[in-house]
Amino acid sequence: MEELVGRLTLEEKAALLEGADSWYTNPVPRLGIPRLHLTDGPHGVRQVRRAGGGFSVSDNEPATAFPTSAAVASSWNPELARRMGEAIAEECLAAGVDVLLAPGINIKRSPLCGRNFEYYSEDPLVSAAFGAAFVQGVQSKGVGCCVKHFAVNSNETFRFVGDSVVDERALREIYLRAFESVVKNAKPYAVMSAYNKVNGTFASENRRLLTDILRREWGFDGVVMTDWGATCDRVEGLLAGCDLDMPGGSWHNRKAILEAARSGRLAADVLDASVRRMLRLIGRCRTGKAERQAAPDFEKHAALACDIAKESAVLLKNDGTLPLSGGERLLVVGEMFEKMRFQGAGSSLVHPTDVVTPKDAFDRRGISYAYEKGYRSFDPGRDERLEQAAVRAAEDADVILFFGGLTDFEESEGFDREHMRLGDNQTALLEKLAATGKKLVFVLFAGAPVELPFHDCLSALLYMVLPGQRGGEAAAALLYGEAAPSGKLAESWPMRLEDTSCFADYNRGPVSRYYESIYVGYRAYDKAGTKLRFPFGFGLSYTTFAYAGMTVREEDGRVAVSADITNTGKRRGAEVVQLYVRHKASAVFRPDKELKAFAKVFLEPGETKRVELAFEKRDLAFWHAGLGRWVVENGTYELLLAASAADVRLAAELSVTDGETIGGTVPHPYPPDVADAYAMPPKDVPACFGRLAGRADAGDDPADGQAGGFHGETDKPLGKPDGSGGDGTGGNGPGGKADGRRRPSGRRRHPPLTMETQLRDFRRTFGGRIFYEMVMRSVRREYEAALAMPDSLERDSRLKNTHFFLRLMPLNTPRTMSMSSGGAFPYRVAEALVALANGQVLKGLSLLMKKEKPVPLPKDAE
Repeated sequence: MEELVGRLTLEEKAALLEGADSWYTNPVPRLGIPRLHLTDGPHGVRQVRRAGGGFSVSDNEPATAFPTSAAVASSWNPELARRMGEAIAEECLAAGVDVLLAPGINIKRSPLCGRNFEYYSEDPLVSAAFGAAFVQGVQSKGVGCCVKHFAVNSNETFRFVGDSVVDERALREIYLRAFESVVKNAKPYAVMSAYNKVNGTFASENRRLLTDILRREWGFDGVVMTDWGATCDRVEGLLAGCDLDMPGGSWHNRKAILEAARSGRLAADVLDASVRRMLRLIGRCRTGKAERQAAPDFEKHAALACDIAKESAVLLKNDGTLPLSGGERLLVVGEMFEKMRFQGAGSSLVHPTDVVTPKDAFDRRGISYAYEKGYRSFDPGRDERLEQAAVRAAEDADVILFFGGLTDFEESEGFDREHMRLGDNQTALLEKLAATGKKLVFVLFAGAPVELPFHDCLSALLYMVLPGQRGGEAAAALLYGEAAPSGKLAESWPMRLEDTSCFADYNRGPVSRYYESIYVGYRAYDKAGTKLRFPFGFGLSYTTFAYAGMTVREEDGRVAVSADITNTGKRRGAEVVQLYVRHKASAVFRPDKELKAFAKVFLEPGETKRVELAFEKRDLAFWHAGLGRWVVENGTYELLLAASAADVRLAAELSVTDGETIGGTVPHPYPPDVADAYAMPPKDVPACFGRLAGRADAGDDPADGQAGGFHGETDKPLGKPDGSGGDGTGGNGPGGKADGRRRPSGRRRHPPLTMETQLRDFRRTFGGRIFYEMVMRSVRREYEAALAMPDSLERDSRLKNTHFFLRLMPLNTPRTMSMSSGGAFPYRVAEALVALANGQVLKGLSLLMKKEKPVPLPKDAE
């Protein structure tokens, strides 16, 4: 490798470290260095037919659309993630893909994050287990994984400009824990840096994250690449340890590398270190490529997707109505019966090889049912005629099956949800159907929790999450008892948005204050005694389970807990046994309990199995920010075997005396005011949060210093998803009127527009409005073209894709638009438009007239 590095010219090294044509790296033909093909995951191979910049999401090659990560984690069976990874890798090999941009293992801080369906859990142990299994499955076939989004990436609305302000302990225990485990145990080929800043520094140029922690502490030896368009200062990124700029094609960035290398700002050894890592990645990805298969077994993969969907579905309520017997007079209501939502929108949207809806599955079984649409999935408005028809039809039914959930216009990559409610068209209809007094079963499709004000009126609630292309078959099998529900929630379900653990400061502005610290999800709710709709780890079955005979064993630094689990019912089933640990008298603030291990056990009726769960004793440690290391605190710990975070079945004690004593062998990590403020999960941002996070300004309201005049607005460019009504601004986003949060009042003098200003904020100047409309006009045109298409699956897909762009584009900045364009929107032109938007006409025109001659990319030797 050293000889090869020595033969590369400076220009070739710069080219190796940037992408080309949106989805490839640059080759160096004269030295036989091939290009790599990268493509999106994580729920299937999203390979675009035509390169279209960093956010191209349309016109994809067919591939198996597996259940989303939120669904897979609900199975609590990491083996399914491994098998899914193997299948996706086979499709990558057939498509010539070298690196899959997956999995996403960010923590679900709030149910509002629009991308939560792509992430596994609110708990880092669950995220780590599934992330590692997926990576091992993919890389076992010689395809690389790029784990994302590193790090503390918890919202979409401000993802391009956001600054995640988080204290060191929460960073280590919650937001980095899964990444650390996956890097150490699964050894992914690559890691993707997030768009956002972390404690004031963009992730793509955060040396502490990328070099000090990722490489030096954890031993990562792979490539770090940017998210598509996430580059800010290219040279600072290289100095921090970010190797590959994607999607590349930016002369501005290549020029910066060349100038910095020649001036000495970028040392030769730093540049060569990144080049070596790229060459190592190319070598890893080319190993075994002679075994490429001509065509994957799509039917086999679809069957696997169906099996995963069956095991991932969560039965949240059941009064005995399920499973159905087949003899009921059945009324099916809800357009998702025939237009099932099986995956999320955005960069992970896979073009499926086929789709089996619940209607398809029912019809194949010859099930007798009446059907009423009730509502339209692609129209948020209520239709009284459809509602009345459904209510009338209920008169002749014994059981009503309602198929519904969140739509891609409410939950998607690119923007965050504005509330936790279902659409009014579904909620109102459910209430009317409940009033009939008939048994009402809700089959729910959604990638995140929703409020359920009608919960008490339901006979049963089956949560399918987003189940992939065979989700309809899985739903039918579960409803009729051909398969038994065995999934459990990998995230807590609050009763309402106001109960969420970060409600006081989620999506208030570009500065995200992670004021709740370690109190994320069940760690907050258990400690505070918050009443939940459903607790973390909860899920019912068609059978019941008993726990007995708990024992604890310590050996070689490990703690092993065993118990007998018995199926006490009359049906085959599977139980997820969860092991939590609680320190009974800690000197530092801690959650009530934390998950340390879990296992899924499959049992026949009456069968008993001995189940063992184990963890390393060092996993009892907390991060001592003052000492900068992990500390195992002495004391008595409770070991809790549970069926959910709220259903502890067995308990035992563990005494730890070989650790450290707070206030004795190690100092207390917090001053008294911080310790007092965090003795319980804070309901608002504590005055001491700035000191906890090490940011003097972190206690300020981020809205007060926000650039731009459109705080809280979410662009719904045509008012409604169907294009009717609206003023093009939305106005009910976080911080707007819909959730009751206050907005900054009074007139403010706005700072100048910059390369880091969101596009929606350009509307405050005359020139900026022209820039805004210039960008949005073409996006609206695409959306209107999709609306004009005849009703079909293709129309639905086009609507999802174009709506994603409509919501995403106003949240972009001129910098990210340029960096993600693959060179189509040069940085100089972006700077010129910003100048013109600020009224700096001469500067803007000068930049537009300036000509540059880019250095050509490497060509074949003469």
